[in-house]
Amino acid sequence: MRYLRSFTEAEEDAAATAVVFPQAGAGCLRLRATALALPPGTHLLGVQLPGREDRLADPAAGSLAEVVDRIGAELRAYARRRPLVLLGVSLGALIAYEVARRLESAGTPACSLVVAAARSPEHFSAFLAADPPQAELTDLLHPSVRESAFARYALVPLRADLRLAAGYRAPSRPLARTPLRSVSGRRDTVVTAAQMTRWREAAADYRGHQVIDADHHAFMDPDTLVGMLRDAVPGAAHDPAVRG
Repeated sequence: MRYLRSFTEAEEDAAATAVVFPQAGAGCLRLRATALALPPGTHLLGVQLPGREDRLADPAAGSLAEVVDRIGAELRAYARRRPLVLLGVSLGALIAYEVARRLESAGTPACSLVVAAARSPEHFSAFLAADPPQAELTDLLHPSVRESAFARYALVPLRADLRLAAGYRAPSRPLARTPLRSVSGRRDTVVTAAQMTRWREAAADYRGHQVIDADHHAFMDPDTLVGMLRDAVPGAAHDPAVRG
């Protein structure tokens, strides 16, 4: 089953293809609302890991390398057609970062990488055990899900996704050809701006840090995503940012 889902028409004159990597446990089908709010000229793709939404019956991926290989292979054709923007949220940012590295190795680098609400790579090797206690996982769910009858079902893909990061080791060399920008939420209690500071070491072309008024669960909201994508898509208007 393919990992990418398309939410807008891939017009020949599109300015860029934007790819959103959701946070651990989440699916990408909610990007339909984001697609409606995007400015014209952006082809929007979402990454769908197995075990959720339209991939509910698919077995969990065996490793982060497997996921990165599959997504990278699917994205190379898009990268050859037009500028490619990668935007990852939380664990999705780590996957997007590794995909960016894979695309560089293939000679088809993305034109921009945005990492949002995500600890910098060195933190992931120690962030949660491969099989954390249920209470620890439950705290990571959106409050509306955490307090619902669906909480125990939501924990299954969440646990599977976090296992992908088990044993992760940050690469010794930064991205060489992919500009990187980091974004944190002023009200985020899951990932702090301090835990994101070393993203500046993850790319030779680091474009700075932006702080927005959001908590950890707001980064997949349409308005938040559109704002971050507008800053990253070539030729789009740039909104003021808090730089650090």
